[in-house]
Amino acid sequence: MKNASPFICGTVILTISNFLSRLIGFYNRIFLAGMIGAHQIGIYQLIFPVYLLGFAVCFQGFQIALSKITAEKKAAGIVDAAKTTLRLTILLTMVLCFIFSFFCFVYADKICTVFLHEPACVPCLRLAVLVLPFVGVKNCIHGYCLGVGNSYVPALSLCLEQISRVSSIFLLSIFLIEKMPVAAFLAVCGMAVGEIVSFFFTVIYYLLHKKSDHVKAESGSTVSKRSLCYELLSLGIPLTLNSLSVTLLQSVQSILIPMMLYRFYGNRYRSIEIYGILSGMVLPFIMFPSTITNALSLMLLPKISAAKAENNSAYLRRCAILPIIFCLILGVGAWGGFFVLAPWIGNFFFHNKLCGEYLRLLSFLCPFLYCSSILSTILNGLGKTKDTLLHNSVSLVIQICFILFVIPLYGVKGYFGGLFLSCLFLCWANYRKLKIVI
Repeated sequence: MKNASPFICGTVILTISNFLSRLIGFYNRIFLAGMIGAHQIGIYQLIFPVYLLGFAVCFQGFQIALSKITAEKKAAGIVDAAKTTLRLTILLTMVLCFIFSFFCFVYADKICTVFLHEPACVPCLRLAVLVLPFVGVKNCIHGYCLGVGNSYVPALSLCLEQISRVSSIFLLSIFLIEKMPVAAFLAVCGMAVGEIVSFFFTVIYYLLHKKSDHVKAESGSTVSKRSLCYELLSLGIPLTLNSLSVTLLQSVQSILIPMMLYRFYGNRYRSIEIYGILSGMVLPFIMFPSTITNALSLMLLPKISAAKAENNSAYLRRCAILPIIFCLILGVGAWGGFFVLAPWIGNFFFHNKLCGEYLRLLSFLCPFLYCSSILSTILNGLGKTKDTLLHNSVSLVIQICFILFVIPLYGVKGYFGGLFLSCLFLCWANYRKLKIVI
C-alpha cells in the first residue's frame, strides 16, 4: 500500500486535471464550431501533422527518457543526477525546437501548398511553430516532475493552459476576429496563448520549489555529466525515432484523408468539412474517457521503470495487470454509452447529424483504443521501445492502406474500417508481447 498510494494519488490528480481540461476543451470546440464552422476547424486541424512532427523530433522521446531516468535515479537516491539530466534535456530540446521552428516558419508557404494542399494554413502554421520552444521546455519539466512522483505541476499547468486558451479565444473573437487572415487563426491564437501561459507557470513553479526536494542524494553517489548525457541519448534517440516514425505515418495519414475524401466526394470544401467533423468533433468525444488512461499512463511509466530497476517481479506484474483490466472495463462502458447517446451528442453539442452517426460507428473502437494505449506504456516502461515502434508502425500502415485504396471507393466508411482493424491489431500485438515479457 505504501508503494501504491503515491501512484494512485498522482493518477487521481492527473485524471481530475485531464477531466477538467477536457470539459473546458469541449466548450472551446463547441464555441469554435459555432464561431468559425466545420470547414475552418478542418483547416485548423490540418496544421497538426506538421506541428506534432515537431513534438516528435524535438522533445517527445527525450521527455519519456527523462521521466524514466529520473524515476530510476530517485529509486537509487541520486536526485542530483536527475536534475542534471533535466538541464541537459532542456538544452537539447531548445536547440532542436529553434531549428525546427525556423525551418517551418521560413518554408510555411511550400509546406502548406505542396504537402497540405491548403494555402489558408500558412498563417496558422507560422504562429503554431513559434510556440514550439515554450512547449518543449514545459514538457521536459513535466517529465522530470512525473519521474519524481510530483503530478501537481503537470495537472495545474494543464488546467491553466485550457483556461487561458478558452479565455483568449473568447476575447479575441469579440475584438480581433475580423482582422485575422483566416477564421481558423483564432483557434491557433488561443492555443499559443495557452501554451505560453502554461510555460511560465511551469518554469516559475519549478524554480521556486526545486530546492525543497525532500529526497537527498546519497553521500558519494555522483554521476558524471558525460555518462548522464550518454544515458539520455542512448534511451532518448530510440524513443525519438519511435515517436518520429509513428508521427510521420500519422502525418501522412492526416494529409491523405482529405485528399482521398475529395476523390470520393469530388468537392474540396465538403472533404475538409468532413475531416473537420471527424478530427475536431467526433474523435475528441471518443478520446474523452482517455483522460483517465492518459493520467494512468503518465504515472505508470516511471512506476514500471522503478519496479524493473528494483527487480520487483511481483509488483511489476501487479502494476501491469490491474491497469489493463481497468482500461478494458472503461472501454466497454464507453462503447455502450457512446453507442446509445451518439445521436443526442451530435445534435445537442454541435447541431450536426453526421457527428452523431460517425460517433456511433466509432464507439466500437473504445475498448481497443484504451487498452492498446496502456499496453504501449507498459512495454515502454520495460524498455521494449523497438517492439512498440514495430506495432505502431504496422498499425498505421494498415490505416494508410485503407485510406489510399478503400476511402476513394467507399468514402468515410473506408476510414472507419481501417481504424478498427489497425486498433484491433495494435491491441493484440502489444498484449502478446507483454505476455512473453512478464
